[in-house]
Amino acid sequence: MIHRRSILILVLLGLTAVAAPPAMAVVFGPDMPGWAPSPSPAPVPAVDETQSDRDPLNPIREKLSRAEDLARSGKASDAVALSEDALKELGDLPPSRPGVSSLRERLEDVRDRAARSGDDEADVADGTPDRPRTLKPVEPERNERVDVWMAYYTGRGRERFQLWITRSASYMDLLTKNLRAEGVPEELANLVFVESGFNMHAKSVARAVGPWQFIRGTARLFGLEMTPYKDERRDPELATRAAARYLRRLYEMFDGSWPLALAAYNSGEGTVQRAIRRQRTTDFWSLRLPRETKDYVPKFMAAMEIASDPERYGFDVPENSPLRYDEVVVEGAVDLREIARVSGVEVEELERLNPVFVRHRTPGDQEGTGLKVPHGMGEQIQLALETNYSPKPLSRSELRTAAREHRAEMRRPIRRSRSGTHIVRRGETLSQIGARYHTSPTRLARLNGLSDAGEIRAGMRLRVR
Repeated sequence: MIHRRSILILVLLGLTAVAAPPAMAVVFGPDMPGWAPSPSPAPVPAVDETQSDRDPLNPIREKLSRAEDLARSGKASDAVALSEDALKELGDLPPSRPGVSSLRERLEDVRDRAARSGDDEADVADGTPDRPRTLKPVEPERNERVDVWMAYYTGRGRERFQLWITRSASYMDLLTKNLRAEGVPEELANLVFVESGFNMHAKSVARAVGPWQFIRGTARLFGLEMTPYKDERRDPELATRAAARYLRRLYEMFDGSWPLALAAYNSGEGTVQRAIRRQRTTDFWSLRLPRETKDYVPKFMAAMEIASDPERYGFDVPENSPLRYDEVVVEGAVDLREIARVSGVEVEELERLNPVFVRHRTPGDQEGTGLKVPHGMGEQIQLALETNYSPKPLSRSELRTAAREHRAEMRRPIRRSRSGTHIVRRGETLSQIGARYHTSPTRLARLNGLSDAGEIRAGMRLRVR
């Protein structure tokens, strides 16, 4: 009896299982009672094999397009932020990849145009220049690498540093005033000790010019003009404003690290970014960088320390003699020698006050050319110019000569190697340099403390023996 009942139960259970619909499951949840059937699973989409090979530049191009739209619609700050974000992503890709270089140029162009537009809108809104956000100060640091340069500047390099301190007395006030106006710490003026020793006419082997040592491309990016007759990289006020804007960009690019920003000012953003990615550290003092850049920040720290109290380190402190001048307007062509004759001011003094002029004769602007003259003499010199100055237009020969010399100046310079030293030309590689001197790239890298062949740049001096 029990056996037949068991068989009956089993038969009934089998019939129930056959009648039950497929894909039934118990699902729990606030909107799904325990007896409700679960929804059929969604079909799995087919894998698009092209997605795995998707061009990594496409998302960056999309950001470029959105940034352009934002800039056109008047949302300058959003356009700048999006462009910067895209540039950071682009920095993760190898520069040699096709399309990277042109995309970077377009992004930088959108960002810079949007930034200028934003500045103009702020000026119109309140009638005064928009004061940039003030960045944090540069904290002094002391370690063995800084002490090396402290010892040099107060020892074998004492005479040279004394000359720099003497020159700085005329320019330090002007530089710090313009740095403050741009919202960057005024102690960055000490960078000019390292860059040019406060020589407005300084020129490096890589054709970097002026107190802040701008190369042509960076100078143009930050609004400095270079013609056959004037070079604004040599103007202490204009160049300082441009340097402040560049340093601000680097500070923001490297998340508020002044040592990294200063290293990038010396060697370029790409060199520092690549070192950070490969070595996985953002501590400047731990990074392996080109020797020149490794020394650059310690030099600055040492110069800043000494300049804060020169007497403590045995330097003569010159009387503070800030650069003061009046400005007059010269109608027609500018001839500094003729202006010196009618004004009674030495031509050397006019050249000192106007380092922006490349030649002593220059064609004048239609609205007149501004000229700096000794403080307190502006009115009498303006009167002398209006009554006694007869400008002589530049001849065609002078114009052609100036244009030809300017082109020659802007061309790639011919650099001669000193004994045991090679000056890197633009585009050269360690392999090419090694072949020239019959040595291996590995040995060159070891001689010069380089961890990567990509760390060399135009103007660097490499030991080859």
